[in-house]
Amino acid sequence: MPRPKKCRKVCQMPSTQAFVPVGGDASAPGIILTVDEYEAIRLIDKEGFSQEECGTYMNIARTTVQQIYTSARKKLADALVDGLSIKIEGGDYQLCTGNETYCGCGGCRKHRLVCAHYSQQEGNTMKIAIPLDENKQDVCIAFARAPYFLFSENDSVQIVDNPAAQAQGGAGLQAAQFLVDNQITTLITVRCGQNAADVFKAAGMKIYKSEGTSAQDNLTALANGTLEELTHFHAGFQGIQ
Repeated sequence: MPRPKKCRKVCQMPSTQAFVPVGGDASAPGIILTVDEYEAIRLIDKEGFSQEECGTYMNIARTTVQQIYTSARKKLADALVDGLSIKIEGGDYQLCTGNETYCGCGGCRKHRLVCAHYSQQEGNTMKIAIPLDENKQDVCIAFARAPYFLFSENDSVQIVDNPAAQAQGGAGLQAAQFLVDNQITTLITVRCGQNAADVFKAAGMKIYKSEGTSAQDNLTALANGTLEELTHFHAGFQGIQ
């Protein structure tokens, strides 16, 4: 009797479950990417997990992760090269229930608050920064030239001057280093230059894209797990980052 497959733990269903190439033949047979294959791609390629870490999170062996990941990458290559549609469905998986004390997945909305609390108990306090406009309430669209930064830590809020706001050049790097020096762990911003983003990544900071204008609303959205990570960074222009 064949050994039953072990269900792979998946954080949550993807928000987009189908992709159709522009100008492609919608009637042509497409690629089926299983939900567990999608999760392996998300954890390894987006979240930066090793295959061993991915296996620990999905409750499967590293060799199984390698098989799933290899299959998923082959399917994605076929879809990109041959112009095929992609649909995410099926597979041997079990959705995360949210009942674990700490999941460690890095992006699960069911656990984001719990994981933050867990990190604080381990001595890793979350300290959030948001660039502010002159009114000291709304998110400034220009990160490096923002007049102020809001710092939030353990429900305590502080507004500080941005020393890079009037810099003649290199404002993005100066503002980034200012946040790193203040031990910021999480940045919420409209946009960010690549040079500043590189500084943040080297420091292990998380960068989230703001929603709406209110800084307080963005703090609430982060706590609720509804902000998306900022993954696209511009090269800088007109001295503004």
